[in-house]
This record gives sequence, structure tokens and C-alpha cells, in this order.
Amino acid sequence: MNTCAMAGMSVGLPVRVAKNVHQRKTVVASKRTTTTCALPAFLAAAPEAIAATATMYGLMSVNEYITHRYYQHNDVGKWGFIKAARKKNPDFLSFLDGGGHIEHHAETLDDMSLRQDEAWKKTPMFARLNDTKNEWRGTAFEWNITGLMCAQMAPQVYPIYMGLFGWSFVATTGYFLAGMMLHALVWNALHPNMHGLHDVPSAAGAPSSLLKGLRGSWYFDYLYKNHQGHHVSGGRTNYNVACPLVDHLVGTYEPETVWAETMRLKELMKSQDKIDGVEVETVAA
Repeated sequence: MNTCAMAGMSVGLPVRVAKNVHQRKTVVASKRTTTTCALPAFLAAAPEAIAATATMYGLMSVNEYITHRYYQHNDVGKWGFIKAARKKNPDFLSFLDGGGHIEHHAETLDDMSLRQDEAWKKTPMFARLNDTKNEWRGTAFEWNITGLMCAQMAPQVYPIYMGLFGWSFVATTGYFLAGMMLHALVWNALHPNMHGLHDVPSAAGAPSSLLKGLRGSWYFDYLYKNHQGHHVSGGRTNYNVACPLVDHLVGTYEPETVWAETMRLKELMKSQDKIDGVEVETVAA
């Protein structure tokens, strides 16, 4: 007879009750052991989780930078052989026209508000932005844009996460799509709103409403100021919008202390023009 049974008999308890008590104690002890073992396992996985998150952020920052600078600002079109080819054939690589982003810069004033003067409304650039298909005037990450960025990043993400980290296809896909969704949510909660445009609904893109509570936080304030510097500099600096990093690495970051002075000088020049009786509107290139 085991010890538990003997103890049960000695106090007049049924043997099965004593066995149940012993079993419960064993389960509790097992849970404690499992919890104790889980902590070292979590600590062992932490470096990989940190590396995976940092890698995804870095890839997003690189792709955001390249897309913004070389596609949206049509820097590709400024390359020598592209210019030469377009002299012979104006339609050569015509899809690299910025997708309305250059017009967006022309419409945006240094304080992030959009031009409303009649002279601007008569221009071809305004007509393009006023197209009903461009409801957010080139500022939002609609579902098709999110899809294009996914396609752009996929050839980089899968080799790294499946080859380097040893993740499965399913795990890599889930992490990749979650990261892309977070990027689009930050962009849509920030960018259209800073230009005074209405929020993006879920039918059109990652909904602005999910992260709009971050507006006014130190994080969104930093992103706002960083992007304002991009507009004040005429689109020559601060290409990262939702994932700041690459600008700091390649030397295209401009701090607020620099672009705020540029903004001040623009205002002084504008005031002087008015004093001299000449109205001049400064528009970012």
C-alpha cells in the first residue's frame, strides 16, 4: 500500500480521495516546472525576435526610401541615359513619373496645408491631383500601393527569413504581412491627416482610424516634423516617412534646426517681395 493510501486510511478518508489529492499536487508541481523552464526558453528566443524585428524595420526603411526618392520623385528620370533616351522617345519609361507625387509637392505649402488659390487650380498638375481616382491626392497608402510594396519587398524578405533565420514559409508570410500592415496603418494615420485630408477607410486602404489615437504623441510629432522638413527642402531630404533610418545612414537627413531656418528665410523673401509690390508664391519642386 502506498503512502497516500495509508494516510487516507489513517484519517478515515476513501483511498481514491487521497489519490486525487496526490495527483493534484503532482500537476501543480509539473506546472511550476514548466513555468520555470519556459523563462529560459523565452530568453533564448529573445535575440532572434529582436533581430527579426530590426531586420524587417530595416528592409521597410530601405524600400520606403528607394520608392520615395527614385520612383515618386522620378530621380530615375534624371539619370543621363534616361534623359538621352527620352529626347528620342518621350514615352520611354513613362510610368516612372512619380504617380502624382511631384504634383503633391507643388500643391503643398511649407506649413503642410494645400494650395487653394485660383492660379493653382488652373494648372495641369491640379487637374491630375483633382482626378476622382486620386481622392487622397497622392498622400495615402491604398491597398494597391500596399500590394506593390509587398511585391517589391518579397524577394528580399523570404530569402532572409527562410534562409538566414530558418523560418517556415507560413511563419515568414505571417510576419511579413503583419509588418506591412503596421507600416500602412502608420502611414495612413499620419500622412493624409497632416495635409488636412480625410481619413482612409478600410475599403480603400489600411484604415487611418486604428492608429489615429497616436496623433499628437511624441512619436507622430517626430514623424510629422521629419516629413515637414522633406517638403520645406523641396523634396531633397528626409525621404523616409513611416520608417526613419536610411536618411541618417546616407546623409539625406535634415534636422528641424536646419529646415526651420530655410522656412524662415523663405518667409522673409516672400515678405520682401510683397514690400516691393511683387507677389511671388514659393512652391517646392
